[in-house]
Amino acid sequence: MKRTLLFLTLMLLPLMGYAEHKPPILTTTAIIEVYDQGNFKGIVLIERGKAPWGKALPGGKVEYGETVENAVRREMKEEVNLDLLGLRQFHVYSEPTRDFRHHSVEVTHVAYANQLPEAGDDAAKAFVVKIEDIPWSELAFDHAQILRDFLEWKNGKDLAMPIP
Repeated sequence: MKRTLLFLTLMLLPLMGYAEHKPPILTTTAIIEVYDQGNFKGIVLIERGKAPWGKALPGGKVEYGETVENAVRREMKEEVNLDLLGLRQFHVYSEPTRDFRHHSVEVTHVAYANQLPEAGDDAAKAFVVKIEDIPWSELAFDHAQILRDFLEWKNGKDLAMPIP
């Protein structure tokens, strides 16, 4: 009898507004400007090596017990083999539909590097693209919006916050 009552209670809780809490997944990414002897060459994009397919900014999930700042540095090292210079937090993107697989909250950063990226981890390919050659229609997730915001920021709209 107690088991039946417990079972029925657990079955009815969602109907009574007591659904299990499911937090969004915390992710991070970076818009990395690449310079060669002080000359701007473009930004780093990857060709995703697994679904969802397409081109994207490099990034990934924040591990439990890890700071967002350490996660973005780790992800950039794993995914494009770059050490980030001048790292700054840029903006947070949290639209629940930004990733069709799950609700994720992405903390986007800006940084620069003085070397070319090399694909690793989830990236099938890593490359530098000039601003005028960004493949807008091929970008995964909401990365087209993120890059539009970045370009607005570069043109004077202040969205970035320094990381201590």
